[in-house]
Amino acid sequence: MKILYVEDDPKDADLALRALKKYLPEVALDVVGTYQEAVARLEQVTDYDLVLTDLKLPDGDGISLLAHVRELDLPCAVVVVSGKGDEETAVAALKSGADDYLVKQKDYLKTLPITLENAIQRHRAELDLHAHPLRVLYGEHHAADIDLTRRHLAQYAPFIRLKVVNTPPEITQRLLDTKVGEKYDIILLDYSLPGLNTLDLIKEMIQVRRMDVPVVLVTGQGSEDVAVQAIKLGAADYVVKNPGYLFQLPGLLENAFHRAQLVREQAALRESESRFRDLVEHSKDLICTHDLDGNILSANPASARMLGYDLADILKMKLNDFLVLEAGNKYADYIGAIKKDGKSEGLLFVQMRTGERRIWEYQNSLRTEGVAAPIVRIMANDITERKQAEEKIALQIQRLSTLRAIDASIAGSFDIRVTLDVFLQHVTSQLGVDAAIILLLKPGVRTLAYAAGRGFRGSGITQLHLQLGEDYAGTVALERRLISIPDLAVAEPPFSKASLTANEGFVSYYGVPLIAKGQAIGVLEIFHRSRLEPDPDWLDFLNTLAGQAAIAIDSAQSFENLQRANLNLAFAYDATIEGWSKALDLRDKETEGHTLRVTQLTLQMAHLMGISEEDQIHLRRGALLHDIGKMGVPDSILLKPGPLTDEEWTIMRQHPQYAHDLILPIAYLRPALDIPWYHHERWDGTGYPSGLKGENIPLAARIFAVVDVWDALISDRPYRKAWSEKEVFEYIRQQAGLHFDPNVVKTFLKLTGDNNNSA
Repeated sequence: MKILYVEDDPKDADLALRALKKYLPEVALDVVGTYQEAVARLEQVTDYDLVLTDLKLPDGDGISLLAHVRELDLPCAVVVVSGKGDEETAVAALKSGADDYLVKQKDYLKTLPITLENAIQRHRAELDLHAHPLRVLYGEHHAADIDLTRRHLAQYAPFIRLKVVNTPPEITQRLLDTKVGEKYDIILLDYSLPGLNTLDLIKEMIQVRRMDVPVVLVTGQGSEDVAVQAIKLGAADYVVKNPGYLFQLPGLLENAFHRAQLVREQAALRESESRFRDLVEHSKDLICTHDLDGNILSANPASARMLGYDLADILKMKLNDFLVLEAGNKYADYIGAIKKDGKSEGLLFVQMRTGERRIWEYQNSLRTEGVAAPIVRIMANDITERKQAEEKIALQIQRLSTLRAIDASIAGSFDIRVTLDVFLQHVTSQLGVDAAIILLLKPGVRTLAYAAGRGFRGSGITQLHLQLGEDYAGTVALERRLISIPDLAVAEPPFSKASLTANEGFVSYYGVPLIAKGQAIGVLEIFHRSRLEPDPDWLDFLNTLAGQAAIAIDSAQSFENLQRANLNLAFAYDATIEGWSKALDLRDKETEGHTLRVTQLTLQMAHLMGISEEDQIHLRRGALLHDIGKMGVPDSILLKPGPLTDEEWTIMRQHPQYAHDLILPIAYLRPALDIPWYHHERWDGTGYPSGLKGENIPLAARIFAVVDVWDALISDRPYRKAWSEKEVFEYIRQQAGLHFDPNVVKTFLKLTGDNNNSA
């Protein structure tokens, strides 16, 4: 892999080189530090597989460099690297034609090799899927003609890439450049260039043979004789500037290019035929021929070396003696495809004499001309290592997807049972094991207990309890290290809880500690019913999964602890409020029980009137504390057995303000302030302390006002006897629209069962 790395920070460049060399030891990395150095290097070296460029450069930017690479039509992939916070710019680079991008964040170098390999593969696939663009050098000085040609080709022939030169000196310099044939497929030249003899230029280009690029001449009407002269000199074709010539132009350019290409191919074919035998003899790839019965007709020395047979023995064999077709294919289908289509491309699985399974990529073709009987020519190369690398990349991607899925499960649910069930499902499937279990540590009693399991045939494992240090799991948790037992049958010491896994048939065991915030919180145990021989990547992934499990468990436990603390705090709040309420009732023996009664009835009213459960919490607190302001009223007034004087009423009516001053500084009680402050306001605006009117009075206070008056009137007081229910109902109906909200009165009468509930 040959890479140009554009990075002005030597430290970042060195880190990238180390990361690439670790996983791709054959990589060749050229490092430059500026935009201009990169441009110069790309014009000198055209065989890079990939350009890796920083988004921000001292004298330019990565997107401009990307545009330059595409303008040069270099067959290399481009990956841009951005700093953290520049993701939007990096996405813009993708829209501009970049094959991928990376963000310089933690551990991004770990994904660098895979990202670059994938970018190269995608780019090569894209080049293979799309026809090679036709690169045209256009010599024209009329701006209008240039613009028309560009727009027409962009709309009707996007496969044509136009490079315009519009001054005679530049045109002459470009056309006589010996490297122009490497950059352009065809030259489109206007005949009427001022100060330039076009025919002499064509003669010099073609007859001197300094390059081999077809030339198409654009002439004005009436200049056909000049075009004929150009053809005689060696021009490929011409087109006359008539009203419809732009529609002829794409096809004419294509035809000229293909004719020139055919001439080159014929010359190359003649040369290749003379070199073919030498190529076959010295090729590193397997090259052989066979007939339609599978008999090997010829084979090169590489065939013997790669297959492990003597060349003489290969010539006595049939194709399917050493080549096993891709799974599901039959030899007859292989031959049938060749007879039908002239080829049958795919993968061959080659069984070597040693029994090793190798994967081969091959090309074949049916040859019928010039031979007595049809023969099939095969060219194959061993791609086992490449396929293994692809499988490894696919596995890594799959494992990353697994980690993302586990992350999503952790974020989406704080139910530890759901999270652990999802986690163990991924563990067993991605690690390819039969069963897995999670044991959680109970710190206070230093024991491990079953929390979740998957893949067990029986239920005995759910009863598992271990002390720290007991059996394998206890040792894992105590010593905080991984334990592996390839064969439980011969393990020393033996698995002491084998009775819990009886009839499970487990052979191999792995135990790994679950550590969160430096503390062991449990153990992940893996069981398999055949011998496990994992590679280092498998073990790394196991440790990674254990880390994810620890995060999930710690998050769920933290959430449970927080919920428990919040619940305890809420209980403490409510207990405090109820204590205050009881203290008020004790102060005034005559109203004992009043607070709880009005609170319960107020909540029933709130439910009927559609107040949300969340708001009912505040309403309940307000009802319990409705007379908290009376703590500021002297006993001589509050407990007076007879009617109050005007001066005493003035003091008594200050208790809503006292309630406001007491409750407002307490943040969690502030939403409950409506009832203590406003329950003495009246619907007609004659109430106190603020004289609010109608719906300006908070709904909670309007509800409570009816309930408070109801309970007061049906209760005995030192200065009067309790009213009858009939009298109270009648009074409340009379006060609808005066003291009380009429809608609240209707709801109250309906709730209390008054038969005559019209307000």
